[in-house]
Amino acid sequence: MAKKNKLKPRRVDPHSIQKIEHVNKNKDQVREYFNSARINIDYSIIKEDGGGKSFIVTSGLQSEGKSFCSLNLARSYGSITENKVLLIDCDLHAAKLHRYLNIPNKPGLTDFLSNKNNFSEVCTYIQEENFHVITSGTKVPNPTVFLSGKFFRILLEKLEKQFNYIIIDTPPVLQVTDACSFASYTDGVVIVTRAAESTKPNLKLTIEALKKVQATILGVILNDVDFTKRGYGYGYGYGYGYRTDEAE
Repeated sequence: MAKKNKLKPRRVDPHSIQKIEHVNKNKDQVREYFNSARINIDYSIIKEDGGGKSFIVTSGLQSEGKSFCSLNLARSYGSITENKVLLIDCDLHAAKLHRYLNIPNKPGLTDFLSNKNNFSEVCTYIQEENFHVITSGTKVPNPTVFLSGKFFRILLEKLEKQFNYIIIDTPPVLQVTDACSFASYTDGVVIVTRAAESTKPNLKLTIEALKKVQATILGVILNDVDFTKRGYGYGYGYGYGYRTDEAE
């Protein structure tokens, strides 16, 4: 499996404005889809030690909606008052979460791992939605090294003692190696695919790449589904317990 540690320029979606407008008009419906995904993910992770649950949200290629799904999963978990939720932007190549949340991108994760800032300086609490977020931070020349090192592994272990849920947005698996470099440190991976664009061969390659590093596949979110077939529709489907042979 060949990986190019360089992302191509993001494809411009000609329907992006309509999609945003549709999501804004149908927030309750979108919330329900992600609540269903949250419940399935929660039941897929069993922690006997009582520690926090951590999982990666990734995709095979760019523009499949992983960052959008990461954010909405954080919102869903945060909707339960007693939950302490952390969202981490580990896409050090093409960070988006700070734009969605309209907050500064730095200081962030790389600044903390470089000992430039302490945890309280890089962790922001989104009070109205009850979750914390760590942005990607200052750009670094070797993102994969940052995320595969022991300091990041130790950080995740400490965070699982402080938070009930840790949601990690990572780069696409088939384009950079970052997600695979630390997937086994987490409780599992949720793969995001895009309706009418993602292909079965790429999904199969994505699953195989994650299996090779002993990652647990929690499920697949089917993003950008046109349920209406009239004009433009926007929705989500969640596949629970996805197996490699189902992608054949």
